[in-house]
Amino acid sequence: MKRNNLKKFRKMLGFSQVELAQRTHCSRVTIIFIERLGHYPTVGVRSRLATALGVHESVIWPTLEVVANGREG
Repeated sequence: MKRNNLKKFRKMLGFSQVELAQRTHCSRVTIIFIERLGHYPTVGVRSRLATALGVHESVIWPTLEVVANGREG
């Protein structure tokens, strides 16, 4: 399971799962899968979530920067 900070930032901004799903044009089930099961979403969903939360994708998915720099095997 990949670690992510989606729930942390969503709650900090006071969004419910439904509100975040509506803002990012994805389903609440997608938000649940990401938060609870560590689902790694598509590039488009990651981008929309980061934009809605006002952070860079690597803040939500810390391992994303590691993967981009080729340090994760």
